[in-house]
Amino acid sequence: MAAPARAQEVVIFSKEGCHLCEVVEAEVRSMKAVKSGLKVVNIDEDSVLYDKYWLRVPVVRIEGKDVFEAKMIDLKGEWKKKLSRLLE
Repeated sequence: MAAPARAQEVVIFSKEGCHLCEVVEAEVRSMKAVKSGLKVVNIDEDSVLYDKYWLRVPVVRIEGKDVFEAKMIDLKGEWKKKLSRLLE
């Protein structure tokens, strides 16, 4: 019998008023692989994170590695499939 998959640690770096951040967060929350392991960090509250991520948000970090950011979002919606594969 296979061991159940453990929940991944997923962090979304976001900022206030970021529409893309809201869209990506909703998409990630809809994925069963991250139901309990999602943390949303507002970069506006930390100057170091702001300096690192302000041009890249939303950024998705899985298990400590930044794997997805705004520039990966396309109009055709292929980004949802890409994000889903990363979260499997």
